[in-house]
Amino acid sequence: MARTDTDAGTEADTNVDTGAVGRAVDLWTGALTAARRCGALVLTVLLSARTRWRRLRSGTRAVISTAAMILTSSLVSLLLGLSTATASAPVGPHEATWSTTLDSTVTLDLGPLGTASMQSPAGLLGVKVVLGEIPGDPAPDAANAASVGQSLSSDAASYLSLISHPDLTIRQGLYGLASDALRRAGVIEAIFLCCVAAWSLAPTKPLRETVRAGASQRWAAAVAVSAVVAAVASLLVPAMRTTTVHGSTLSALEGTPMARARFSGRIADIVTAYGPKARSFVEANKDFYAKADTNLRAAWKSAEQTDGLVDVTAAEGKVDTEDLQARIKEASAKTVVEAEPASSASPQETPQSTEGAAAAAAAATTVASSAQATPSTTATPTTGARSVSERGRKTAVLTTDLHCNLDVIAFSGVLDQLSDADIHMDDGDLTMTGSDPERVCVDALTQAVPSSTAKVATVGNHDSDATAARLRSQGWTVTNGSVQKVAGITVLGDDDADRTTAAGTKPRSGETTEQVAARLAKVSCGRTPVDVILIHQPATFDPLMNEGCAPLLLAGHVHAERGMTTAISPQTGRPVSGIISGAGKGGTSLGSVTEDAFLHVLSFDSTGALVSWRAVILHPDASVTVGAWRPVAGISPGQEKVTTASTPDPSASVNPEQTPAEVPGEVPAESEEGAEPQDQADLSDG
Repeated sequence: MARTDTDAGTEADTNVDTGAVGRAVDLWTGALTAARRCGALVLTVLLSARTRWRRLRSGTRAVISTAAMILTSSLVSLLLGLSTATASAPVGPHEATWSTTLDSTVTLDLGPLGTASMQSPAGLLGVKVVLGEIPGDPAPDAANAASVGQSLSSDAASYLSLISHPDLTIRQGLYGLASDALRRAGVIEAIFLCCVAAWSLAPTKPLRETVRAGASQRWAAAVAVSAVVAAVASLLVPAMRTTTVHGSTLSALEGTPMARARFSGRIADIVTAYGPKARSFVEANKDFYAKADTNLRAAWKSAEQTDGLVDVTAAEGKVDTEDLQARIKEASAKTVVEAEPASSASPQETPQSTEGAAAAAAAATTVASSAQATPSTTATPTTGARSVSERGRKTAVLTTDLHCNLDVIAFSGVLDQLSDADIHMDDGDLTMTGSDPERVCVDALTQAVPSSTAKVATVGNHDSDATAARLRSQGWTVTNGSVQKVAGITVLGDDDADRTTAAGTKPRSGETTEQVAARLAKVSCGRTPVDVILIHQPATFDPLMNEGCAPLLLAGHVHAERGMTTAISPQTGRPVSGIISGAGKGGTSLGSVTEDAFLHVLSFDSTGALVSWRAVILHPDASVTVGAWRPVAGISPGQEKVTTASTPDPSASVNPEQTPAEVPGEVPAESEEGAEPQDQADLSDG
């Protein structure tokens, strides 16, 4: 019988189907074979591991199993702690609550104003920040229109600081979350280990048998597992709950780290309206202090190359070398002429004019030994390396009245690094009001100062007990009315007698400024010698100078640079020097400085005695002057006081009544009355 085309097609289809089925069977068989082999391999490895495990000593097995248990439980505890952590850390002037989430989003909840959110840089782990109230004055009944206006101005400054330096606030919040996560993890781990210990120490009967009997019952085991799962879920589910992200990105933030953030509510309108102004401020502020940093480094490098012989000013990252060389030659020649009467050098030994700053400085150093050996009370003191025989033994950087200017704080940290400071001394008014949110000011200064540098601070009238506590928690030595030793220097000081808030200035305690001064003067004359008295108000200088037991007094408060005043104590007959440092009103306010801001570098010998000092000046145009090294002024017979200016340029000082500046190193025959640090007319703190 003949085959039809239909039969042939059917047979072909059958063959195709059979082939496909065969291939599928082969694949399945191969997969099963591979699975069996993998299973056999895994089983072999496990059995081998089990064999090796059994071959180990019982003590070794116990140690390994215990370590594995602790490691696993610690990891689980840490994950639970991280996912449920909460902390309290300020955001700008606000109190704020921080909490971790598992929604991969960083959210800032502004309450009625709306929200701001962005993708978390930590992957699954997110953070939610809920702003709280702005702390008010502890005595609201004393509030008035002026104090409220001042408080609002301070709040605005806090917002701008937050915008310009958000990293400080973020770091503070994350540190708080990390601390809480570790605390929670520790509690969970402790509970687990206590349970393990109780199980291990329990007698075989009845506890273990009871537990084993219960575990053999399926319903009991199911209940126990369900309870554990429910407990873990109650902790993790709220953190994992995703929320709908509202709002949109804003063009006003293009090119900023917040460009991809989404804003909703009234805050979006505020950012749109004021964002460009804030952005302009941040950019201008960043540019100013970037220039200041560059100028400081350039001026310091040139000053070191010339041994601090003359003042060095850097602008736009450069120093006028021709002018610098000319002033070095002039200073060197002047020193040679002045040194000749006191030296036995022959005319042939007089240095001749040389080319270059280094050669001039070296020539000046030729006559240094004779000038240092027997200083005359009538001779003009010199500046630079010739006046600093012990320079480099102990170096301190002095700051005061920073008033939470985070950029000037960072600037002072750069000075610490360049000078290789052994000690950083802060003379008070680190904050604006001493409020708890201003802990960021303390943290900023702590981070700016190198970790190898010792830190000591006194409490100014704008600082609070919370400020002092924060300083101590950050490793600072805070003056407390007793003699304290910091990096080999004995320091005495105490809290300012006044306390200034937005509501005004009131006594901090029952003591007046004069009483604090009298008490410190008495302590300074005790058994322990005092090298430095670090006190905020220069109004304390009179009793301390009269007693004459402490050779160096440091103060700020007046927002005016007064240089160094040296007087003879009527009680001891010894010289006492006082330095009043600072900046003009607004000099360390938020943003670029509006008037010259002064910092000082102090050099102590191995005994803790001040041998030289120099000023570092940040000018309103971002240029920086590193002053020449200046010696502690000597007192000539018949003189009562001598004032040495910190700079030869009168325009660099903000105090209109300061003694007219002299040629570097020169000491006037008599200090002018307006330069007295005790002038009560100028002791108001701006």
